[in-house]
Amino acid sequence: MKNVVTKLDRVVELFGAQIVQGDYSPGSALPAEAELCKTYELSRATLREVVKVLAAKKLINVLQHRGLFVMPREKWNYLDGDVLRWVLKNGESYEFIHVLLETRCVVEPAIAEWAAQRASAADLVDLESALNDMDKFYEDKDAFNLADVRFHQALITSAHNFVIEQLGEAISTLQRAVFDVTYFPDHTTREITINQHRKLYDAIRLKNSKVARKISASMIQGVEKRISEKFSGPLNIQRDHQKPL
Repeated sequence: MKNVVTKLDRVVELFGAQIVQGDYSPGSALPAEAELCKTYELSRATLREVVKVLAAKKLINVLQHRGLFVMPREKWNYLDGDVLRWVLKNGESYEFIHVLLETRCVVEPAIAEWAAQRASAADLVDLESALNDMDKFYEDKDAFNLADVRFHQALITSAHNFVIEQLGEAISTLQRAVFDVTYFPDHTTREITINQHRKLYDAIRLKNSKVARKISASMIQGVEKRISEKFSGPLNIQRDHQKPL
């Protein structure tokens, strides 16, 4: 069954993307309600639902008796999958990719360590299945990306930490973002990527939590190197061993 895209969904997508791409400047007042209804061809009731959604994403601030204002960029909810997607769709930013990679450096090695301590037999099956699909579909960028994301989603599940699981969508979006920047369909990168993931899987299977953490940190360092080459400059990401949790 196909997902039905409502008018509310379409306007949230359009309005949110327009805010992120700068059609409405951060800190500025948005047009009056009547003008927004005319622009997006909405009823007042539907517009208010759109505003609720975008306010929850911290893109819009509703000030009583004053109107609607665009929130400053630093207040946007970057853990929201839509916000992150809109920001990245607006163009690759060296600084923003830097922040994404810093976040991964903090979060992912800990997830790997917990997964090695807590993964169940069912978790290992899911990890291995995703790993095998990465190997099978490496020449197909989209299929490989999907398998890679599945591997890391299974990793999150294997950590058995309900707070981390609630952040799973945002973490997966972070991974997709960096993947799109660092994907190289050459044989050497393929072998390195698959071998790193397989070593991580083996460490988790063998319940070697310290090795799992080290491998995860090493994987991110490899991503850092590819991004540095792409942008022709070092990112100077804080290493996991330099920044303990």
